[in-house]
Amino acid sequence: MALALAPLRYTVDLQHLQTLCALNYGRLRRLLPGLERDHYRFHWDQPGTEQALMEIEVLERSVYTDTLLIHQTTTRLPWCPRLDMEVRIYHDAELAEVLRFQSSRGIPARNRYPNPAMHARDEKTQVNGFLAECLDHCLREGYVDVLPVGWGVDEGSGV
Repeated sequence: MALALAPLRYTVDLQHLQTLCALNYGRLRRLLPGLERDHYRFHWDQPGTEQALMEIEVLERSVYTDTLLIHQTTTRLPWCPRLDMEVRIYHDAELAEVLRFQSSRGIPARNRYPNPAMHARDEKTQVNGFLAECLDHCLREGYVDVLPVGWGVDEGSGV
């Protein structure tokens, strides 16, 4: 007679998640030193595709936190179609956490699986890991526009 094993319950690796958020805070500080502006635009060329363009907008500022909107404004990128995420920066704790990814808001650290939204059990860790990859890519390959968004830049002409 075979015994049925109960499925193992997923346990959040809080140390890993917190380390990821701390490293993302450091990446954002390198990418946006001082966070002085309200808009940032990064672009890079990818062979065989149109120029990639990612914008970071400061949505909210307070004493200890800032909330950013990170979105891709290029019509298509092979590695991430229609990127859209909201990130909260906690300056006192030196952490940066994804609050919303695409249309998912309030991402729990642990999900039942399967679930109606088809989130992975560790969805929160995965989206924060994806933020790390995006920020690393911008740090490695991106070129920041010097002018604020909309000031003398005609996206159609490349000027």
